[in-house]
Amino acid sequence: MRVVSGFARGHKLICPEGDSVRPTSDRVKEAVFSTLGLGVQDSHFLDMFSGSGAIGIEAMSRGAAHTVFVEECLAHADIIKRNLAHVSKAIPEGSYKLFRENALDALRILKSLNLCFDIIFLDPPYKTGLWEPVLRDIYEMKLLSASGIIVLEMGKDEKEPDLFHFNIIKRKVYGTTVVYYIK
Repeated sequence: MRVVSGFARGHKLICPEGDSVRPTSDRVKEAVFSTLGLGVQDSHFLDMFSGSGAIGIEAMSRGAAHTVFVEECLAHADIIKRNLAHVSKAIPEGSYKLFRENALDALRILKSLNLCFDIIFLDPPYKTGLWEPVLRDIYEMKLLSASGIIVLEMGKDEKEPDLFHFNIIKRKVYGTTVVYYIK
């Protein structure tokens, strides 16, 4: 796994071992960031269910002004810290924050800090339905900026998400993965 583009391009990242993390493939990562385009630059980016941190690190490499990582698992959060240390010379100091909380608790913390995001990337474990309460809370807590976008990665065989007043603007399938772009 590697950083595809930007300041940290080519840096190799480590990924947690075993089946507990399903990293976003380079193909899907490139497609997502190609779709987001220049919208990543100077954005406030939220990487939920971060795993290795590869998506948030890619966003920082492409110029996101500030990135928040949310990862509940201690071992995975440690890997995110190691990956951030590895790319630290290529990204601005203080441009990120890591929360080791479950997703719903993290959203409450982010709301209490009055944070709002331009891009929210959600990649919950497949077939858990975790995207549903997370989308609801993002909507109710107004954590997405007025012009912001949510990128939701799910298994192709999962039911289409209940959108809580959001709209799907694009849906793309990559093998067993489907990516929704939601506004």
